[in-house]
Amino acid sequence: MAVVTGGNKGIGFEVVKQLAREGLTVVLTARDEQKGLLAAEKIKNEGLDVAFHPLDVLVKESISQLASWLKERYNGLDILV
Repeated sequence: MAVVTGGNKGIGFEVVKQLAREGLTVVLTARDEQKGLLAAEKIKNEGLDVAFHPLDVLVKESISQLASWLKERYNGLDILV
């Protein structure tokens, strides 16, 4: 399972797609929840295994919320991009 920060656009978006195409479950994160959800839906529409979770890497609470969610839902993570 992989987490990609800033996965809603540019290089991050492409990394999410490529990892998912390789068969990984990928969590796309973004500061802007609406943009993140739209990006994840675009990738899901290709039949790929992608989830979204909001993340602002400059806010400790946001990081803690993601970490707790990942532990609960996926029992942690294997790759952080």
